[in-house]
Amino acid sequence: MNERKTYLLDILQGKWRVTIIEAMLYTGPRQFADLKTDVKGISAKVLTENLYFFIKCGIVSKKSYPVFPPKTEYSLTDKGEKIGPILNEIYKWSVENYAAPTEEVKDDFYSVFK
Repeated sequence: MNERKTYLLDILQGKWRVTIIEAMLYTGPRQFADLKTDVKGISAKVLTENLYFFIKCGIVSKKSYPVFPPKTEYSLTDKGEKIGPILNEIYKWSVENYAAPTEEVKDDFYSVFK
């Protein structure tokens, strides 16, 4: 499959990535501790790994200030901000089309995603 077609899916794959982006979408620049508080249950290590992945992809920017104690802020780039409307459409579709899967569907369909 063409990597360009799946680029966004590759960026969003993983347990925490959508939640991290969502935490940054409407709040502006965030310090690491604030993000960790907003993304409940995430470890510092996993948050750090995902932030650096997003920086590498151009989704998040990191700004360090020359103060003591050190201050670092993370924010979505213009490229990252463009993910917001896409997530809103996904959420809208999910709400409109949600149906609790039956046990039969869980066994036959959802096992593909394990």
